[in-house]
Amino acid sequence: MLDKKLLRADPESVKQGLARRGEEFAAQVDEFLALDKERREAQASLDSLRNAIGTLSKDIGRLIKDGLTDEAEYAKSEVRKYKETLGAEEASFAELDAREQQLLLAMPNLTHESVPVGGEECAEVVKEWGEPRDFDFEPLDHVELCQRLRLVNFEAGARLAGGGFPVMHGQGAVLQRALINLMLDVHAAEHGYTELRTPFMVHPRCAVGTGQLPKFGSEMYHVSVEGVPPPDDAPDGPHFYLIPTAEVTICNYYRDTILEAPALPIKLCAYSPCWRVEAGSYGKEARGLTRVHQFDKVELVRIADPEHGWDDLEDLTREAEHILELLELPYRRKVLPTGDMTFGSAKTYDLEVHCPAEDAWREISSASNTAEYQARRMNLRIRRSKGDKPVFPHLLNASGTALPRLVIALIETYQTPAGTVTIPQVLRPYMPRLPELTPQENGVPFV
Repeated sequence: MLDKKLLRADPESVKQGLARRGEEFAAQVDEFLALDKERREAQASLDSLRNAIGTLSKDIGRLIKDGLTDEAEYAKSEVRKYKETLGAEEASFAELDAREQQLLLAMPNLTHESVPVGGEECAEVVKEWGEPRDFDFEPLDHVELCQRLRLVNFEAGARLAGGGFPVMHGQGAVLQRALINLMLDVHAAEHGYTELRTPFMVHPRCAVGTGQLPKFGSEMYHVSVEGVPPPDDAPDGPHFYLIPTAEVTICNYYRDTILEAPALPIKLCAYSPCWRVEAGSYGKEARGLTRVHQFDKVELVRIADPEHGWDDLEDLTREAEHILELLELPYRRKVLPTGDMTFGSAKTYDLEVHCPAEDAWREISSASNTAEYQARRMNLRIRRSKGDKPVFPHLLNASGTALPRLVIALIETYQTPAGTVTIPQVLRPYMPRLPELTPQENGVPFV
C-alpha cells in the first residue's frame, strides 16, 4: 500500500502519480485526507479521555488515603462517565480506522516514471529475440496437435471439473514435468534461487499482502470448511483462497518479519499449480490451453534493497528470458503502460512468445517490481545493519515461466511435416528415450 506519511506530506505529487493510472484514482487522495483528519482527531480525543481516566484513577487512591471519601466517590463517578464515553469513542475510532485501511488497500501503486501512460495500445516493445519459424508446410495449431498426439485430454478435463481444466496425458504430462524440472534446475543452479515448496491455498491476509484482495476476490477460487474456524482477519469470509500464482505464498513467506542484515537480493522460486476464475468470453483465446482455469507455473521472487530494486527488475527479466532462449523460442519484451499494469506493480515487463499457428505473440511471463507496495501491505521489513531503522524492501516477481502457453509455443514451433513434435535439445535429458512426441497407438484409452 502507499505510505500514509507521503500521502499527508505531499498529496499533490501522489495525485499526479495516481492520475497516470486514471483520474478516478487521484480522487482517492482527497478522500483519504478527509478520513485521515477525522481519524486523527478521534485518536486525539481518545488519548485525552484515557489521560483523564488515568489522572483521576491516581487521584482516587490519594483521596481515599487522605480520608476525603466524598471527593473520592465523585472522582469514581467521573471515571465511570469517562469510561462510558471511551467505549463509544473507541468503537467509532475502530470504524474510522477500518475505513481508512480499506481505502489504502483500494489504492493502486504509483508507477515508475519510465512507464508509458495509456491503455494496452501504448505498450512498447523494447526487445526482440529470435526469428519466428518459416514453415514449408501448413502448420497445425496446438489443439489439433494435442489431439493427434494424445498430449492433452480436454474432454476428460471437462468431465472431471468443467471447461478450462485440461488433463495432461501420456507424453504431454511427461513434457510438462520436464519443463518444470528444467526451469527449477536452471533458476536454482544457474541463477542462485532457493527453491520452496509452499501451500497451494492461503489465508485471506496473504492475498491482501500481494494485492489480490480485497479488490480482486471475485477472480479467485476460495474454500470454506465446516468445523474449521475462520482466520481472525476474515471471520465472515472464505477460510482459504486457492493461489492464482506462487507469488502469493513466496512473497508472504517473511510477512510480519524484520530481516536482520540480510544478504540482498533474497532469491526464491517455487513450482505450483495456479487457479484463476478467468470470467468472460475470449473467443479464440478460450480454445485449448490458451486460457484455462488451472495451470502450472514456476514463479521467481526477489526481495531487494530499495536502492537496487530497478536493477534487480532487469536481472529478473533476463532470467525469465533465459528459459525461452534455452528452448530456442522467439520472444519479445514489452514494457506495459499504466492502463495495462497489475494493481500493485510499479513497472512491468511482459514477455511474449511466438505461436506459429496463429502467427501471434502470446504473453508467457510478466516481470514486475512492486517497490515497497507489497512489503508495506504484509509488513515485511529489513534492517541493513545493527542499530539501523527498519525499512521496507522492494518485492519483485516474475513467471519463470507459465506452462500452458509455453507448451503451445513449443509444440507448434517444433512440429514436423509428419505431425510429430521434435524435443528441443535442452529438454532431452529430462525426457530420456523420447527425442520426439509421436502418436501413441497403444496404451490407455483416450476418450
